[in-house]
Amino acid sequence: MRKLLYIALFIVAMLACEDREPEPIIVPSWMKAQLAELEDSGNCYGCRVQRWTYNEEYFYHLYCDHWSCSNCEVYHNNGTLVEWGVTVDPVDFDSLKYRPTIVWECGDELE
Repeated sequence: MRKLLYIALFIVAMLACEDREPEPIIVPSWMKAQLAELEDSGNCYGCRVQRWTYNEEYFYHLYCDHWSCSNCEVYHNNGTLVEWGVTVDPVDFDSLKYRPTIVWECGDELE
């Protein structure tokens, strides 16, 4: 009986840990020109783009350490700027966003 239990647990563990391809971490094409302009300005030190998942959609957050506004440049996956309170509830977004991934930092190659 114990052997069956161990075999069952082993099978469940194997199914739960199936080999998945990681998603590629890329800068969206619509954002590349904006980031190139930021780099060319010489003011990109401390800047980064972070991708979040919220409501099964990617959101891209551009932020520079020297900016005073933390959520001013958050974009939908299609490049549309988020209108807080109109297209996205800010409280809901902050509490339910997950899977943060840095997709670009100042000085990274823009392929």
